[in-house]
Amino acid sequence: MRPFFAIVKLTLRNALRSHVFQLLLVLLLFCVTVIPFSIGGGSAQDFIRVSLLYSIWSVGVILSLASLWLGCFVMTQDVDSYQLHMVVAKPVSRWVVWLGKWVGITLINFVLLSAALTAVYMIVLHRYSQDGRFTAAEKEKITNEVLVGRRVFMPDTPDFQAIARGELKKNLSGSRNPVGQEEQEKLYEKLLEQAVVRNSELAAGQVKTWTFSNLPDSADVPVYIRFRPYIGKVSGSDQRVTRVWWQVLIPKIAESGKGKTLYYPQLLTPQPEQVFSGAFHENTIPPAWKAVSPEGKVMISVRNDDIYGDKQYYQPADGPKLLIRICGFAGNYIRAAGVLMMQLALLSALACALGGFLTMPTAIFMVISYLLFGSFATLLTDQSFYISTSFDRMGQFIAEAVLLVVIPLQAFDVTDLLASGELVEFSFIWELFFKYFILRGVPFVLFGIWCYSRRELGLVVRK
Repeated sequence: MRPFFAIVKLTLRNALRSHVFQLLLVLLLFCVTVIPFSIGGGSAQDFIRVSLLYSIWSVGVILSLASLWLGCFVMTQDVDSYQLHMVVAKPVSRWVVWLGKWVGITLINFVLLSAALTAVYMIVLHRYSQDGRFTAAEKEKITNEVLVGRRVFMPDTPDFQAIARGELKKNLSGSRNPVGQEEQEKLYEKLLEQAVVRNSELAAGQVKTWTFSNLPDSADVPVYIRFRPYIGKVSGSDQRVTRVWWQVLIPKIAESGKGKTLYYPQLLTPQPEQVFSGAFHENTIPPAWKAVSPEGKVMISVRNDDIYGDKQYYQPADGPKLLIRICGFAGNYIRAAGVLMMQLALLSALACALGGFLTMPTAIFMVISYLLFGSFATLLTDQSFYISTSFDRMGQFIAEAVLLVVIPLQAFDVTDLLASGELVEFSFIWELFFKYFILRGVPFVLFGIWCYSRRELGLVVRK
């Protein structure tokens, strides 16, 4: 183990001597100390939310760049400077050398990430607790909606594919002329899109009800409704103030009827509330209402009371969602830090794998290209990506095949969850570790170690 720890120590020393790495440290210090103090305006919860979002996102970007640089630098610099020639002349396996360098970079990332996130945590809490900055009501809202870890529950959704197939069957049975296979596929895609749109739209004066299943008993904590309505079209532009009227269907056990659960409407507000469309809003269901039925269901409904009589749209991804507190902010913050640390360890491993047998510029280019492929493939496979031609379907198929071997960085982005008070689930962390670190990262790293062990050092000639 002495050679291993010696290599780790040497890696730490070489990394700290890198001028580019020193520049990244200065940028990291700037982000930690300046960004949380430069945020202003908006509501109280938006102030804390944006401070967390931009600070942690900046820390993640800078440390990701540092991981890529260090991974390629420490692997190529020892070869170019002939230091590795002296190491491998001793009875030390090259995989031990590679592992020692990766562990050294991971230790640096761990120390820097811990220091940076601790500083952000302390600064945000300090600004939150300053006397006179927020009222007692604002602080309570921040504690319940931002500085918390809440589990998200999505409503039950209909089977849109079954609905589209049923509509297709009706159309084909009523058609007198035969319809080709390609035309049937286009018609099916159109009917599927129409089914999704019909499910998300709500005409003026109408009421829409959502059912949530498998909820825990929340007798002691409030249940929060998060929603984002759109007016006219699902777009961030041309949005305005609209009116909504939410109600909760309170479950009651019928005295007669063999334990059947009946639901009685209870208005959340005495009159319709005005909200800005295109933005997220939250309402609170008090614990005393006992909105969760014995079967673990919650039913909520909304009425479109738009002043101008326009339709409202509620996208499936935007909710409404139900949120229930599971842990405090500190526990959720540590979970988000663990995801970010996993990302940095994976990035440094990819950089070390390619830097072990390529030159430094080539290795950096290859790692960035690999990550960009994953990012673009994720965009193409997004459910909101509109498919209209066979070329679109072919492109989406290729993107899905690419995602089987590459790693999209978007998968590790939990800043939105943390800034919104949503729980970073342990199941989500395990899925990331198994899906990307084990199934994609480990084979890539093993290939890099194999190429590193096969590299002919005698071919490295200083010019």
